[in-house]
Amino acid sequence: MLQSGCLCCTIRGDIAETLVNLFVSRAKGRIPHFVRAVIETTGLADPAPIIHALISDPIVAERYMLDGVVTTVDAVNGAATLDRQPEALKQAAVADRLLLTKTDLAAAGCHRRPEGTAFPAQPAAEVSVVAQGAIDPAALFDLGLFDPERKSVEVQRWLRDEKLRRPGTGS
Repeated sequence: MLQSGCLCCTIRGDIAETLVNLFVSRAKGRIPHFVRAVIETTGLADPAPIIHALISDPIVAERYMLDGVVTTVDAVNGAATLDRQPEALKQAAVADRLLLTKTDLAAAGCHRRPEGTAFPAQPAAEVSVVAQGAIDPAALFDLGLFDPERKSVEVQRWLRDEKLRRPGTGS
């Protein structure tokens, strides 16, 4: 747990250090053994700096694997949010799996990709329908290694722009 603030705003530059410290603490037996670290952000987090830190820091990349990005999209208000909030749009665009939530509250026919939103920007993302908050936890893990080359041109640009903002952080 990060006690000093929001990952996307305050900790962004320290995520690599935090993950390395977790690895060292686990190796020294200070914390219980773990096989997975889950990073949860708010709907207002820009995913590009976080993904960039995870895949470009050589120490982190040697010890952790970015197993995929899971993004939730509200079936009731999601299309409007994606149109209004660039961070939400980016989160949906980088996703390997999209969880369409609140489908039990949405109008009939909302159990598919909302048209005219971020969904077409990442057609490879699998959409899982979530009703009343229920989803098989297995749907959230083991998605395969995150590969920026399989993402849209726009996602690749966001990650490239982040690399330019943070020179010296990987290839």
